[in-house]
Amino acid sequence: MDWKDVSFSGNYIGLGNYIKLFTKDVTFKTTLLNTLKLGAIFVGVTIPLGLMLAILLDFEIVAKKFFRLIFLLPLSFSFVASASMWVWMFSPQVGVINSLLKLVGLQSYTQPWITSSTQSLFCIAIVYIWQFSGFSTLVYYAGISGVPDDIREAARIDGANKFQEYSKIVIPMQKPATLTVLVILLMYSLKVFDLVYLLTGGGPGRSSEVLSTIMYEVTFNRNLFGQGAAIGIVMFVISMIIILPFFIRKRASYYE
Repeated sequence: MDWKDVSFSGNYIGLGNYIKLFTKDVTFKTTLLNTLKLGAIFVGVTIPLGLMLAILLDFEIVAKKFFRLIFLLPLSFSFVASASMWVWMFSPQVGVINSLLKLVGLQSYTQPWITSSTQSLFCIAIVYIWQFSGFSTLVYYAGISGVPDDIREAARIDGANKFQEYSKIVIPMQKPATLTVLVILLMYSLKVFDLVYLLTGGGPGRSSEVLSTIMYEVTFNRNLFGQGAAIGIVMFVISMIIILPFFIRKRASYYE
């Protein structure tokens, strides 16, 4: 529908909204690319980081419970609280990051961060990674803790060192944990709104605009309800593409 007003029901236009999105709307293409970039950075860093931290927690280290609390603490923050904190930290003038760089004599490394069109999306990815690395760590730590002790003991008896024990036994057995983390992180990367809206507002110059923020703008700021709904359907289709392989795999495993 070409629905443009609450009081106007609109006219049926078939696939007109989708054709416009993929052929004429340059902003939609930019936001789709930004969403894919953000997801790639977020997932590509959070999964190996979580696995590495989980392996470190599996070692007999001092104050293990304290470190588990530290890793999981960011996950307890709301997106609004996280965004507010990181906006201050990324501030070019009074932000703690640039202030620390100046304090240690590295003024040349200070950056505009979220006010830069080339760095804003990367900064959002940093906040997202910080927020969800604890979740990834928790899932992997549970998976590693579930590896039977007799298997690990047999490997050590056969002469396997720590590196071989983890690389040949523990890590290969984390496929279910990896699949779980992958699906959930991909879903969160697709529906991210709070952090982008509060950190950068999609700017500067659409450089950090993602599908959820452009859907909000098109629907509620421009009152193009039909086009906004079309963007929502596109997000739904992408979500199904992400999540269906997970259910297919789980169903296949059940019948095996």
